[in-house]
Amino acid sequence: MQEDPRAGPAVARPGAVTRWGFLSTRGPVGDHTEPADLREARTGPRDGVLAYSEGMAGRAWAFGLFIFAMLTDLADGIIARRPGQSSLLGLYLDPVTDKIVLLTMFFVLADLGLIPFWMAVLMMAREFLVGGLRSAAASAGQVVGANFMGRTKAWLQTVCISLGLGVRAFGVGRAIEGPMVTWPTGLTLLLAWVFAGVFLWWNRALLKPRGD
Repeated sequence: MQEDPRAGPAVARPGAVTRWGFLSTRGPVGDHTEPADLREARTGPRDGVLAYSEGMAGRAWAFGLFIFAMLTDLADGIIARRPGQSSLLGLYLDPVTDKIVLLTMFFVLADLGLIPFWMAVLMMAREFLVGGLRSAAASAGQVVGANFMGRTKAWLQTVCISLGLGVRAFGVGRAIEGPMVTWPTGLTLLLAWVFAGVFLWWNRALLKPRGD
């Protein structure tokens, strides 16, 4: 915020964060970031319901909507990385909505018998662990953003869910659809926990009691 006594009240610059913290004034393109995140958050429950459809049409809709949501999230992320197109609200909202959608769909796949239930639980536990560390960092005044490991993990999770919705939509056969989804999901889960371990090691200073 800049004030010019000759120009009257202060005018927020495009891309500047206001004194209210999470609010930002951005250009017309950047204004779409938060609504896109909220639309993505609603996609998870909708896809979950459609995945239970008895007919192929409903299952195909679940597959198509999930792919569309992930592509729009990718495009929105590219736009948000442009100068002046991000805000603190978008910084926190984007990973939260991603987790809502991905974890919802993993539990749907588990309920449909495409992956073991414990895989979905461990996926959720991993996100809580990493999210807890980020919350601890935020309480200490630090922002721990996503890195290449988080993005790789999210991309692999998206591939696993797309595969699960795809085999259910196009009916490859019950005998093989389970292994087709379980094995990639298991490998993704293993890699996700390896990444979590590296992430915790890199940020181990946050785990030490304050004052040490």
